[in-house]
Amino acid sequence: MKVLVGSINPSKIRAVKKAFKKLKIQDVEVIGVKAESNVPSKPIGFEILRGCENRNNFLKRYANLEKIDYDYLCSIEGGFSLDENGLPFVVTYALVEDKNGKKSTGKSLGLRLNRKMFKYVRENGSLNKIIEQINGNTNNKQNEGITGFLSNGILSRDNVDHEAVVSSLIPLVFKENYDLISNNIGVEE
Repeated sequence: MKVLVGSINPSKIRAVKKAFKKLKIQDVEVIGVKAESNVPSKPIGFEILRGCENRNNFLKRYANLEKIDYDYLCSIEGGFSLDENGLPFVVTYALVEDKNGKKSTGKSLGLRLNRKMFKYVRENGSLNKIIEQINGNTNNKQNEGITGFLSNGILSRDNVDHEAVVSSLIPLVFKENYDLISNNIGVEE
């Protein structure tokens, strides 16, 4: 099985490998491809999923141009969202598309931010840059991420990203479970 990932970020590639392993799918070749999200570096709300869609669209064009057969395309985008109560969260979305064009979206758990952090992000500030200043390092976005720092390492970026990928794969991999429930509901779509 071949999976093209819309990123060369090692954390995202590890997350995809981890997701397939969790779903007990063996012999998976995961190939990272540099694909731009074409959304702000700190996407908010609908921009997160748009970033995934943009990456997957690039992957389709790339696979077609390079004549690469694949089983799945997968793009991961982290960002910020407000829930129905207006509370800010840092979240990750994943969009998976199979070779037949069937798409599925997944989402990670959201880690709550305080309003001061969210306001800073909305004004184009980078929480990763703040964390790098605190820790005296670089590339926080590709290492522990905001979630890793805020959770004191209990949640890693790999784990949060992998959770979104698993969530997006389940409706495709276990389609028969969805069909069983849907076929037993007496309501039309």
